[in-house]
Amino acid sequence: MSEPTHLERAVLHAMLQGVHPALEELRDQLHGLSVVHRMATPTTFSAMLRPARGAPRAPVAMARAVLDDLQADVPGLTGGAAFALFVEDGWLSRLEGSTFGGESWPDDLAGFTLHHDDPDRDLSDLDPPER
Repeated sequence: MSEPTHLERAVLHAMLQGVHPALEELRDQLHGLSVVHRMATPTTFSAMLRPARGAPRAPVAMARAVLDDLQADVPGLTGGAAFALFVEDGWLSRLEGSTFGGESWPDDLAGFTLHHDDPDRDLSDLDPPER
């Protein structure tokens, strides 16, 4: 197991920004979060995540929720990159990143900036169970 990289940590924090009942618990899962496995190709990466023991489970109704509204401008990538964060049963489970246009990730990611597709994010996948 290892800690998230600088890019992974920045993406996770950006993905979990906002006001929603589940986001606070998901942000709490970042403390002590580990990457248990990484896979990468020249154009994509996937990081399997494991929250620390004792982290709170987020009250999410869906068994699997996906946040996929974050993009990056990266020096050296003409088209930029996009990211998806998977939440399974209320736990952060996987982070994926992909470049656009088949471009390879540059060796140096310094200077990247992150932005959401729409400032009015649709976070309904994270809605809590109905009572």
